[in-house]
Amino acid sequence: MMIGPRHRQEDCIVDGQSLFQADLLSRRNSFSTDTLLLAVCDGMGGHQGGAEASQFTCRQIESHNWTNGISRQAVRDALNTIQARAEKDLPLHCGTTIAGLLCDGMTAIVFNAGDSRVYRFHSDFIEYVSHDHSLVQDLVDQKMVNAEKAATHPYKHLIEFGIGPVFSQVWPQRKVYTDQHPVNGSATYLICSDGLTDIFPDSQIHQLLGPEPIKNGARLANAARRKGLTDNTSFIIARIEE
Repeated sequence: MMIGPRHRQEDCIVDGQSLFQADLLSRRNSFSTDTLLLAVCDGMGGHQGGAEASQFTCRQIESHNWTNGISRQAVRDALNTIQARAEKDLPLHCGTTIAGLLCDGMTAIVFNAGDSRVYRFHSDFIEYVSHDHSLVQDLVDQKMVNAEKAATHPYKHLIEFGIGPVFSQVWPQRKVYTDQHPVNGSATYLICSDGLTDIFPDSQIHQLLGPEPIKNGARLANAARRKGLTDNTSFIIARIEE
C-alpha cells in the first residue's frame, strides 16, 4: 500500500515479487516461494534524490542472490555491499531508510536502517521488532527519554543512519539492525515507513488491523487518510506460513 500527499513519491517497496514506486498503490497477492524478501524504503535528500535513493536500494536488495541461505550476517553483508555501491552511484546529498523481512518459511530475519519499522502482529498486541536509528531512539536507549514521550519529541525525525552517500561517514560506527524470529507455523508482519507511525500509536495500529490484518489493510489506509497525512506513507502486511 502506498498513499500520501506529496507531489513526488520518495518511498519505494519490494513486495516479494516486484518493485513499486507509485503515487497511489493498493495491491494484494499470494504466492509460494523458497525465499521471500519484503522491504520498504523512505528516501530523503530532496524529491529527485530521495526517490532515486529509495528505488536504487530496493532494486539492489531485490536483485541480490540469496541462494547461500538466509541469516542475519547475510543481510548485513548484502546491505554493506549496497551501501558501497550507493556511495559510488548516487548523488552526495541523498539517502534512504530501509526496513524489511527476509524469510524461508521457517525463519524470518528482520532488518532495518533508519526509522522505517517492522512489527509482528499478535492477537492482543502488536510487537515492534525493528529498532530506529534516530537521535530520539538513542535517548530512549540511554534512558534519558521514556518511550511514551519519544513519540511526540520535537527531534524525532532526526535520523542518524540509513543507506546512501549522506550516511557515508557514520557507516563505520553504526550497524544495520537485524533480528531472527522462528515462524512457528505462521506469523504476520507489518513493514512501514514513518508516515504511518507518525500519526498512529502502536496500539491504534493494532486496533485498526485486528483481528484480520491482511483483510484490514484497507481500513488502516483509509484511517490514515482521514487522520490527515503530512508525509507519503507505505506499508506491507504479510502473513508468512511454513
